Amino acid sequence: MLHYLYLDYGGLAKYRRELKYSLISLGQEMGAQPDARIAVYTDAPGLYANWPVEVVDIGPYVQDWSRGGLYPHRIKPAVVLAALTRVAAPGCFVDSDTIIRPGFHAEVTTKMAPQEVWSVTKTALAMNRFELMNPFPPLKGFRTVLPHLGRYRYDRAGSWMFNSGLIGVSPVHVPILEDTLALIDALIGRARKFPTLEQFALSEAVRLNQIPVAEVRDTFVHYWQGRRRIYMANEIEKSLSPDWDDLTPPKQWAQMNYWAVRAYNYWYGVTHMFEGWRR
Repeated sequence: MLHYLYLDYGGLAKYRRELKYSLISLGQEMGAQPDARIAVYTDAPGLYANWPVEVVDIGPYVQDWSRGGLYPHRIKPAVVLAALTRVAAPGCFVDSDTIIRPGFHAEVTTKMAPQEVWSVTKTALAMNRFELMNPFPPLKGFRTVLPHLGRYRYDRAGSWMFNSGLIGVSPVHVPILEDTLALIDALIGRARKFPTLEQFALSEAVRLNQIPVAEVRDTFVHYWQGRRRIYMANEIEKSLSPDWDDLTPPKQWAQMNYWAVRAYNYWYGVTHMFEGWRR
C-alpha cells in the first residue's frame, strides 16, 4: 500500500491553503483506490481532525528535526524517514505547493517499481525533476563521513540535484534517508548560503548508491517559484470554500497557463506597488 505524505508545521495559513488545494487534487485523482492512503504530518493535529486522512503529530520532534530551527527544511526528509519506519510500506511525500493531475497515482506506482541497473534489480526512488549538475560549486573540497556510505566528498564533475517537491521511497531506502540527514547535518552551518540542502543531500545519497531516480513530471505540477505562487494564491482563494473542513473540489483546476500567470502578476504588481509605503 502506498502512503502519500503531506507536511504542515509552523502555522502559516498560506501554506496550509496550498496543502488543502493539493490534497483535494490528490484525493480526486485517487478516488476509491484501495492501495493508497493519505497522511498529514503536522504540529497542529487538531486542525485536521475532520479530514479523511491519517494525522500524525510531529509537534514534539520539530525542534530536533530542524536542529533547533537552524535548518527547517531538514524536517522534510526526517518525516519521510519517520513514515518509512513507522508503517514499513512505500511512501510518497508531496509538497504543499503542488497540483495533482489525472494519472498521477498510476505513474508514481509504476515508476517506484524495481528496475534493473547494471544487471542488478534496484527499487527506484521517485523525485519531481532533475535540476542541475554541480549545484553548489563553493562546496569544492568539502568532505565528511556518512553512516552508510562512509567517506563523502563533493564532486564538482559528478554531483547533481533533483527537485524534492516529490519524494517516493520504499523501506529499502531507509539507509539513503539516514545518510541524507547526516549530510545535511554536516552542511548545516552553510544553510544560509544553500537553501536547498535537503534535496541536494538526498540526490547525492541516491547518486552514490546508484539508485535509479524516476522523474514524475507530466502528472505533477510544482509551482514553488514566486510568480507562480502568487498566481496560485489567488486561484486558491477564488476556488476553495473558506470553510476549512469543506474539501469540495473546485469547479476547474488551475491550469498554470504561462500568459495567465504573467497577466495576474502584472496586475498584482500594479495594485500592490505602494502597499509598503502605506504601512
